[in-house]
Amino acid sequence: MPRFLALSIALLLVAQLLSAGLPAPAAAQDFDVLRDRRPFVPDVKPGAVPLNVDEAAPRVLIAGDSWAQYMWDDGSHNDVFDKFGHQDKQALSQSLDSDPGPGYTGSAYAVSGSEARQWVDTADYPYIANMTAALQANPTIDLVMLSIGGNDVLAGKSDGGWYKDMDLDVAGSEAALFAQIEDDTFTIIDAALAVRPGIRVMLASYDYPNFNVGFWCFLYACPKREDLSRDPDNDLITDQELNGMMVIVEGQRIDWTNAGPRVLFDHAVGLMHHYYGDGQSGPGVLPHPGQTPPDYTPFPGGNPARPTLRSNFRNPGVDADPIHLDYEGYQYKITNQTQTTFFPEFRGTLSESFFSEGAGSDGWTNGTLTATGAVRAGRDTTGPVAGILSFDTSSIPDGATITAASVYLHRKGAAGTSPFLSGSLGMPRVDVAGSFGAPGVEASDLTAPADADDAADVWGSARANGYAVRLELLPAGLAAIDDQGTTQLRLWFPAATAGTANHVDLETGDAGSPVDYGLPTLGEYMGTSAPFLDVTYEHVSGIADGAPGAQLLRNSPNPFGASTTIPFALAAAGRATVRVFDVAGGLVAVLQDGPLPAGNHSVVWDGREATGRRVAPGVYFARLTTAETTATVRMTLAR
Repeated sequence: MPRFLALSIALLLVAQLLSAGLPAPAAAQDFDVLRDRRPFVPDVKPGAVPLNVDEAAPRVLIAGDSWAQYMWDDGSHNDVFDKFGHQDKQALSQSLDSDPGPGYTGSAYAVSGSEARQWVDTADYPYIANMTAALQANPTIDLVMLSIGGNDVLAGKSDGGWYKDMDLDVAGSEAALFAQIEDDTFTIIDAALAVRPGIRVMLASYDYPNFNVGFWCFLYACPKREDLSRDPDNDLITDQELNGMMVIVEGQRIDWTNAGPRVLFDHAVGLMHHYYGDGQSGPGVLPHPGQTPPDYTPFPGGNPARPTLRSNFRNPGVDADPIHLDYEGYQYKITNQTQTTFFPEFRGTLSESFFSEGAGSDGWTNGTLTATGAVRAGRDTTGPVAGILSFDTSSIPDGATITAASVYLHRKGAAGTSPFLSGSLGMPRVDVAGSFGAPGVEASDLTAPADADDAADVWGSARANGYAVRLELLPAGLAAIDDQGTTQLRLWFPAATAGTANHVDLETGDAGSPVDYGLPTLGEYMGTSAPFLDVTYEHVSGIADGAPGAQLLRNSPNPFGASTTIPFALAAAGRATVRVFDVAGGLVAVLQDGPLPAGNHSVVWDGREATGRRVAPGVYFARLTTAETTATVRMTLAR
């Protein structure tokens, strides 16, 4: 292309940019030039509306800077919660897409460009007051996702932020800056924690930037790179040094969160490298950021020597943003948060989990036909179609009082728009029985009497394959669970009438490894897309002092993701060992080896070998050994 033509095109693009009201070049903290002004996708924000919306409640508040603002505006938290079967657990926020400056009187608390030092300046900025007011107005919220501090660092040399070799100008200035950011961050955290004793705050990390934006560098990336350099003319900060700055910052934040018992850390440094590669290594090769405190090993994830790929950043027609992830990137980040924190919190404390039986015991019927390839719910040309599920719940201890139970199913296909989303077939219903008839799926199961009718709340839009539907059993449903044998459930839309096929197909107990639908799903977290039943029960099970023998109890949760607790009881004081073995009998970890007093004890296994390496998902065995007894319990590591 002739040089004058290239220059003419560039000048035309700049003119168009300026005519759109976007300044060039940008001030150090002016994110407005990077703004992704694409319209909201209507079915993404604020998430698919539950059919029983009156029973949904906010559980998560999203607060902080532009990362918080984008995550909220994208609607991704509520979408991912829906995907994991917890459509009733809603995220809540109020956002503003540019820094309004001092004197702002609005109600937002997810504000682009906002800094921790602005938040604590309560005379000029109402962000803390807005956040605490939202928490006070929504007493069901018990988790706050806080993204803050990045802009205090990115303020750079010109505005009191971080820059390379800053200690050469003022000795100790880097440590002083981090100490001030820590103080300001904990002022915000403490304000949230003071609202209610049960609130916890998740401090969200950032990911590696990429300032190599080419032609559009003058808008933000070039002046910002210079501002993060002590001597930009002779020693401009490199990509690797930018990443090193991020690793230092996030390492500091890990230390902060480890010091706060109600503070969590969302480690996502290098997450984009893991899923997309770094331009040299492909997807899935570089390490996933570690999720287990206190060290979060591997920390950092990905490759700290290389920036995140340019394709992972916002691109509203101008590829100039070196910081903010695109919609899919934030979906991965929020899925990571959900897998490590939100889903285990929503799932609650479990006593036992059961996978459905499959092998002809899961399927569907319309009263005439039966099939076992899917658990189908909806209608066909004859009328309602009911999905049938079977669980062997005979291992629940005799005399146990079941206090909670939920069934999770994963969508594998559909005909028409999901009736769980559209409401076109009325409200779904779940009936529970020890058995609707003979074992297996029968045509009579459509109308067979149940021990408990309309016995669960149904949550989930099933809007796409891989999305989960959750059946939360009500008291009558809990009472109908058979602790002596099989428990069957019928999922259907009783108001459905004959018409064009409109149904959702859900996986059966015969499902193997989860299908790759792109972004991670609940099936990937569990290691299988088979339906599973979580049960919580109360049962007195221990060994009184002086009783013979020892007892190893079921671990909880099981299956588990990040960690599981293994309780055991000793009749008398003495040496006890608890070891973990794989299915081949190989020793994986030693969790306890030494003397203990009589009574009840527990150990925690985080799914790692003694070397600290995370083991592969699968079945493992915990073995308790004492002088008198050896006992073993089977455990399933889901991810």
